[in-house]
Amino acid sequence: MPQPPDTSKWNEYDWEQYLRESDRYAAHFFGLLKRFCDLPSAREIINQKLEREFKGRLLDCNFNCENCESRWNCEFSTFSGDEDGEPPPDSQELDDFDDGAAPVSSTFPPEPGNPLYYEAHPAFVMLRQTALGWCNVYAAILPADVRPLGLKVLFHIGRALANLAYSIADGMYAQPPASLSMAKRSLDQLNTAMGEVQRLRQEKPRLAKILEAIEAHLMRSQESIEDHLHACRKRLGDIGKDGAPKA
Repeated sequence: MPQPPDTSKWNEYDWEQYLRESDRYAAHFFGLLKRFCDLPSAREIINQKLEREFKGRLLDCNFNCENCESRWNCEFSTFSGDEDGEPPPDSQELDDFDDGAAPVSSTFPPEPGNPLYYEAHPAFVMLRQTALGWCNVYAAILPADVRPLGLKVLFHIGRALANLAYSIADGMYAQPPASLSMAKRSLDQLNTAMGEVQRLRQEKPRLAKILEAIEAHLMRSQESIEDHLHACRKRLGDIGKDGAPKA
């Protein structure tokens, strides 16, 4: 997700406001994409409407993704690169890995400060296992008539995973308000997923046993994220209003 120029002084409310506006931007973008995607000038139309609607409300953006220096790190960039374009920053690392070279980090579990720290965090591990379990249920068990509902569950679990990864990040928690906001959003997505699973259980009673098992996994994931939330709040209490550690 694109980062504002300076978030070091932001509190939890600031992050919530920004993330909500970011969500609204994404929803508006996909709505416009659905409406104009078949037109030859779809990109120009969508960019113009987004600029008019959101100018000055998120990051300053000229909506010229191909020439933007932040195109590789922007969640909403439409630039995918071409033969003459520069590759993503980590593409060489991926090439090295494919050639049999050692991965960038061979230490597992990673220590705090490692960009992959979140992958070993208990809350992330638990939720990822739940996501894989639901993928198996969706692919092999759900009847066709309830697969749209099953896809909603997968969507919300996926968003919960993404937000949790951003919240944990490298484990340094340099900006506790951001970690708190992301963790709360992850928990909210998980609660929504659980509500959809409960709907499925009502519509397909014969699948009650397997769906109850999924609910149990979701509840354990909720507990893990709540533990993570408490840790974030403790970290927030350990720093002063100016972001410096308390004496």
